[in-house]
Amino acid sequence: MSQEKATLKDIANALGVSTTTIHRALNNKSGVSRAMCLKVQELASDMGYSVNTAASALKRKTLRIGVVLPEPVMENRFYYSALWTGIRKYMEGNEIFHGHVTEFYYPLIPGQHGETLKDVYENHLTDIDGLITIGVNRNESSYFIQKIHGAGIPVVIVGSDSYPGACLCCVKAYDEMAGSLAAQLITAFLPPEFSGTIILTGNPVGEAAMPDQYNNLAGFQEQVAATAPAISMRSAYCFEISDLERILPPLVNADVMPFAMYSSSARHTVQMCKIIRNLGLEGQIRLVGNDKFPESETLLLKGVLTAVIDKKVSYQSFKAAEVLMDYLSKGQYPASSTIYVRPEILMKSNLAAETGILS
Repeated sequence: MSQEKATLKDIANALGVSTTTIHRALNNKSGVSRAMCLKVQELASDMGYSVNTAASALKRKTLRIGVVLPEPVMENRFYYSALWTGIRKYMEGNEIFHGHVTEFYYPLIPGQHGETLKDVYENHLTDIDGLITIGVNRNESSYFIQKIHGAGIPVVIVGSDSYPGACLCCVKAYDEMAGSLAAQLITAFLPPEFSGTIILTGNPVGEAAMPDQYNNLAGFQEQVAATAPAISMRSAYCFEISDLERILPPLVNADVMPFAMYSSSARHTVQMCKIIRNLGLEGQIRLVGNDKFPESETLLLKGVLTAVIDKKVSYQSFKAAEVLMDYLSKGQYPASSTIYVRPEILMKSNLAAETGILS
């Protein structure tokens, strides 16, 4: 029988079962034995039947996706604009699945992620079919992620696997690798006995700590300890970006000038560069930051930054939207509970080639 003529009813008649059973078997849904699933799938293949995903999707209701992310304003725009962009790009390019996004913005201050999730759970749960958000290491955030997931709303986390078992999956950069790449880049040509200083900045500890930055900096420190153990590392960690203007200059103006600085954060990357330029030390210290965005690209092209560790933030959120929509529209589970995105080193030469800028 040709593919055009084979239908669910044809397969059901051939096996003497209902079309509901055939549909469940083809989509690996519950209520059908494994033996029957295999029998149905084998016969469907023999009859030339294939699911027309696009046609099926057109018959379904609009899939409503809630997105809970910080406002991409001021210094927060560097990282979070990229997250918003990836989700919007996926949804705009896949209109056939009738996806509709409801955006829940919140200010990036401690506790607001949990408050926004609480609002979604209490007031908008019937308005969404799935949720995309970031991982925040606070009790209220974890509590409401579990409540939302428990209510049958699949949740995909971007950036940090903070809620194992309480979400459909997490899409994140391989954070330890990001830090390790940065450390290898900075120390690759140094002798093992080199005893200089590296300053680390970001937001890996404290009440508002970012788990991805903790893992990133842990990877950096582990790599340095293994390959250049004589190097000392000093921290300039803070949540409020304005605090870096107070913390960093005394470390830079110490008796021994640090030979390099590494930032695990997009916003710390920009602020680090600003402070070094204001101190008149541009070009005297190797500066390596995180994430590709317009400001970091400009700093690379001007030679202020030595390199950027590109964690492909927009692709992370694009992939998160894809995974969630595949689950909702096709019943397709992600390949793993954690999907890793490999970071890459971005420097002036490959950025210039990428953008077509030669000088």
